[in-house]
Amino acid sequence: MKFWKRTALCLALCAALLAGCVPARDAAESDTPADPLTGQELLWPGQRPVAVTIENDPSSTTQWGLSTASVVLQALTETQTPTSLCLVYPAVDAVPQVGPVSAGQDLYWRLLVGQQVLPVQRGGGTFDQNYLDYYSLRAVDALETGTNAFSCDGAWSNSPLWYTSGSALAGVLDKLNISSVLTESRLTDAAASGSSESETETTVLSVPALLPQQTEGHLPDAAASDAVSVRVQFDASNATGFSYDADSSTYKMLHADGTPQLDANNGQQAGFDNLLVLFSASALRDDGLTLDYDLTMGGGVWLNGGHLWPITWTQGSDTTFFFYDADGQPLTLTAGSSYIALVSSLTGQELMVLNSAGESLTPALATEADSASINP
Repeated sequence: MKFWKRTALCLALCAALLAGCVPARDAAESDTPADPLTGQELLWPGQRPVAVTIENDPSSTTQWGLSTASVVLQALTETQTPTSLCLVYPAVDAVPQVGPVSAGQDLYWRLLVGQQVLPVQRGGGTFDQNYLDYYSLRAVDALETGTNAFSCDGAWSNSPLWYTSGSALAGVLDKLNISSVLTESRLTDAAASGSSESETETTVLSVPALLPQQTEGHLPDAAASDAVSVRVQFDASNATGFSYDADSSTYKMLHADGTPQLDANNGQQAGFDNLLVLFSASALRDDGLTLDYDLTMGGGVWLNGGHLWPITWTQGSDTTFFFYDADGQPLTLTAGSSYIALVSSLTGQELMVLNSAGESLTPALATEADSASINP
């Protein structure tokens, strides 16, 4: 069953919904700020989230920090190259040992710009640097900082496995003139109204949530199809799988060959409460290699608790994303950790999902219709 056949109506309904429909939040939620990455209890008020790009080559056997990231982003950003992962943590002090740190990707910074993330990378291409320069973002870069904030075990090579940690990053922020706390470019309402300096200093800044999440009353349809096995195929050489674990109610991450994707810090298999596979129109940039994704709207699927829901996504305001169910109604996700993949038809990317009986829910769920469906 092709996903786009089921979401064509959603895309049409979105135009009307966007005119004035904003997902409502409970009064209790608005009074109690939640973590902008997970929707759970806010443990790091006023702190900038940290986003670290790490290597994800199919042959990679050592990855640090996967199991404790609040959000993991994945996309094919350059043709004929392995995907990278972007691991997002709620604050500098929450960052464990993480790596191998890889080249920065402007796609990830674009998705996380509303959360004021602190980017961590090992170099980056022209588009990455242009984006950082345009928005006056300063990344902690291994090519600039070197062993002041990054380490490498074993013999030196042309592609060292650089890793870092929250404590290592904290040690260089002042020298790089980077703040680990949230800031704003204009006066707060309190300051603008003439409040005292002491009152202004106690103001705790917050950022929009990445996803519309809450802890209760979120599921749109308890009878949704069960979905226990997932595979996101980015190209012939790059794929990520997931297997639903009922004991933990999480989707456990798998390498392309089906082996568990483990966190080298603790030997644990990375797992997520929510899986979001978002279809996006894409185009090759001027270099003929790098992919540019349309982040305005598209179709996709949400998996949670062993079930799957077709969704439509758009840009948000109170959150980075808005989601709508198959009936075009605003959708709120379960609070918790999330894996988010962006996939496009340009390189034959597809999604495959099996139910508990081994039946395919979305055989060869490709996005060949994304350009026509998203860009009328």
